[in-house]
Amino acid sequence: MCYFMKLDITVRHEEVDFENCKFFTNEDELLEDYFVTLFRNGQIYGDYSLINCGEHRYNLFVNVPDPESIDKKFNNEYVNRSYIYLDIKPEIIGKNILYRSNCSCKEIPFYELIADYDSDGSCSPVTCGKCGWEIPLYKVPHLYNESEHSSLLSWQKCYASVKELWFDSLSDRFTKNQITNPDSALNKLSFDIRLELEEKLKKPVYYYFEIEVGFSLKKKYPEKQVCPICGKEPSDYPYDMGLVKMLKCDDCRISFVAL
Repeated sequence: MCYFMKLDITVRHEEVDFENCKFFTNEDELLEDYFVTLFRNGQIYGDYSLINCGEHRYNLFVNVPDPESIDKKFNNEYVNRSYIYLDIKPEIIGKNILYRSNCSCKEIPFYELIADYDSDGSCSPVTCGKCGWEIPLYKVPHLYNESEHSSLLSWQKCYASVKELWFDSLSDRFTKNQITNPDSALNKLSFDIRLELEEKLKKPVYYYFEIEVGFSLKKKYPEKQVCPICGKEPSDYPYDMGLVKMLKCDDCRISFVAL
């Protein structure tokens, strides 16, 4: 469950040497650095509002994965470079029912990497393979020796943008190829992210692979649906995506919709 939170922030401006600081040159930039790095570290979602209350006081209204996500123990080095100049009093306003739920499973058998056209920084691209709910990114290891989720968030935004273009213009062959062709540049990046996640999480990670309507392998194998990559018979997924039945290929590490 997502929570809507107010952060009452006071900037200890007398402690900041803005003239010689390489990260921010004024108070506005210091605050922007704080919530942007919180987002990149997976501690908040991408929709936030900052209100200037005067006398170096601000209110930051933000959606968070759960109440503890902004605790300083989850800060990385980038968050801390601005956090050290701030006094923060958090207040939970309530649950945001417009957001998806978070996973509460004690044991997660595998994970899924998924992004959709509406992935706008208000959801995690990593979900639980048992219940289907999101894994907040502050609970996910950083990839490629990074200190924040730059690569993962960039991939999510890129994939969502390409898929939105495809949906808005179904006749566009380039975006269709990027989404549905396993050898496209976008899907190669997706599989690289999937593999890196698998190595960091120490559990299997499946990539949600988009199948176009009228998939050709369905015509080639009319008796049964097969994996769109290797052609082998898939297995059932532990849960359905709403009313849609899901399948998975354990060899290719992909999940996809049953036609």
